[in-house]
Amino acid sequence: MSQNSFQGVRKKDGNTEFSVYSPRAEKLELCLFSDDEKHETRVEMQKDENGFWHAEVNGHLEGQKYGYRSYGRYDPDNGLFFNPAKLLVDPYAFELTRSLHNLSNQEKETLLGNNELDSASVAPKSVIRFLDKEQLAKDYPFLYRKPELEWRNTHIYELHVGNFSARHPDIPETERGKLSAVAQTVNYFKALSYNQIELMPLTPTMADWQLEQERGLSDQWGYNPINHHAIDPRYGTIYDFLAVVNELHANGIEVSLDMVFNHTGEFGKDAFLLSYKGLAPEAYYRVSPEDGRSFVNTTGCKNGFNPNSEQGSRLIRDSLMFFSDVCGVDAFRFDLAGDCSLDERLQFNPNSRFMQVVKEVEQATGAKMSGEPWSAVGGYFLGQMSGLHEWNDKHEKTLKKFIRGEHGQIGGLAYHLAGSETRRKVNIFTKHDGATQYDWATYSEKNNYDNNENNQDGTNDNHYSPSANDEQRLTKTKSAHALNTLARGVPLSLSGDELWHSQNGNNNGYARSFPLQWEHFTPAQRERYLFERKVNAFRLEHPVFSNIENASSAVMPNGKPEWEWINTGGEPMQQNDWDFPYNRFLGYVLNGQDKDGKRFDDDFLVLASGNPDGRIDVRLPPAPNGGEWSVVFDTALPTSNKESVKYHAGAVYALQPQSVVVMTVRRKAERQNQRGMPHLIPNKRRER
Repeated sequence: MSQNSFQGVRKKDGNTEFSVYSPRAEKLELCLFSDDEKHETRVEMQKDENGFWHAEVNGHLEGQKYGYRSYGRYDPDNGLFFNPAKLLVDPYAFELTRSLHNLSNQEKETLLGNNELDSASVAPKSVIRFLDKEQLAKDYPFLYRKPELEWRNTHIYELHVGNFSARHPDIPETERGKLSAVAQTVNYFKALSYNQIELMPLTPTMADWQLEQERGLSDQWGYNPINHHAIDPRYGTIYDFLAVVNELHANGIEVSLDMVFNHTGEFGKDAFLLSYKGLAPEAYYRVSPEDGRSFVNTTGCKNGFNPNSEQGSRLIRDSLMFFSDVCGVDAFRFDLAGDCSLDERLQFNPNSRFMQVVKEVEQATGAKMSGEPWSAVGGYFLGQMSGLHEWNDKHEKTLKKFIRGEHGQIGGLAYHLAGSETRRKVNIFTKHDGATQYDWATYSEKNNYDNNENNQDGTNDNHYSPSANDEQRLTKTKSAHALNTLARGVPLSLSGDELWHSQNGNNNGYARSFPLQWEHFTPAQRERYLFERKVNAFRLEHPVFSNIENASSAVMPNGKPEWEWINTGGEPMQQNDWDFPYNRFLGYVLNGQDKDGKRFDDDFLVLASGNPDGRIDVRLPPAPNGGEWSVVFDTALPTSNKESVKYHAGAVYALQPQSVVVMTVRRKAERQNQRGMPHLIPNKRRER
């Protein structure tokens, strides 16, 4: 295949040229539709030696609606799906006319049921958009002025566009749940010190037949793409997305996209015929090496996208380059990145074609890359994906087990707080798939019955910590946020946790709408929100916490280690402290002096209790550089608490059940005289 063969639509002199890949089609038609979609004009395309079909039409057809019809043999058992009755989406279209969200049964019957039914009345039409970077830079002046934050200064906020603003009273009703609402809430992100907004999948999606028709649910999350270049119309257009990127960049906030390259919404051989499958299934999907035609189901979704084929890897590269280079996107998160890294033999390969593409795009654009280091079929590759910042679910489980009061967690907790397998890790406590923080601290087990699968879906590995009252629930959720945010690594927070958002115990909300509530907050909800504001700002202010390098016990020139674990007596941890199975306390001291003997931050003391049964009395150690300790925050106390008490070395502090306390010896003036707080300055030479 020639890499010079363009795909999609482009201007050619005074004409518009179309190109689509379908090497085994016998005939391909370009279908042009009138604005009202009632009239269709078909243009026969010409095939070149590389399997690309081309057509030219007079004029620059900005806004033209179109699609493709493919002719040939229809034989799913042999991997052939050509059917001219089904209008196909251009994989490289930048806009589609309609969302396939919540289709009626009749509409789905037209798309799937009878192969002889023409689907043009239901299928989304592709729309021509000529996106010129020079003009975009004028229309969106901050689009290409990326914040370029270093990884260590990044705090990610995972957000579902639909759920985030669907009930926001300050957003006009016509814009709730849309991309435009994200641009209008930028001050909310800034107040919480979030500087990277990770948007859950925005590309056009298609739910399976059973989900919507038989179970009456919808594809809320959107992890079933049918195109990797457009925006699902339920959220807006590509221009709405550009406006969001522009507005966030103008406020120093990065944009991350959650991308799905492991499977598509066309599902198995008997399901929808929407795009890739009707054009070149053998190029876009993993097929069995035994028969060369049946789909390999590595994802549990009846197909597996093939990142190893020339066309599959090219589409991934082109999609990432489009969103990063043309749309200004700063970062990408990859769903089931471990699955994408399986080679032709379905064996994990850290140098797979997918990982090569990721590294190529990162080097070309500077985009940050992160993802899940596992596969849906059970492969687990944490610590092995050198091209990504890995989502660390071991970190998540350890923190949950410690806070809820399980014994034997001290060693694991220390391991994850100090950096764990790799410095390239994303710290997660809650995320879109799983219980929210409020539900984790409320329920004793998942409650997914509304998903109509008899509560069989969703993970059972939740380590819930049900609470007796709001006071207990508040302490635990504040402790969870503190430990996750201040651990070495890049912290990620789930949208709504700061408001105590609940999904009524549902830990697998992929098929239901759970909009955030923005009114009538309780005092406990307000306290939880204020605490998140404080801790997030605190992390950015102090480089000793925003450092993502694995912690060390190296001794600084002042004779004190960089990081020192202590026991309840304020002494350095001994082996018997680590080995004691009933120990549910962990504390550590951070030295504000660096290896050159310069002060780059204050000294800090962190105390964490996983004891649900009572307080732990802790004797405070001396500060590395002398002075008396003062409390920055105590998760068992109100955030507004202005305690002025100073604690000398040897004083005893009553650490409340399941709480986290941070203390400091402040030397702000001395610290600011160093290098002008360089940790807050964006750096173009970001860590790779």
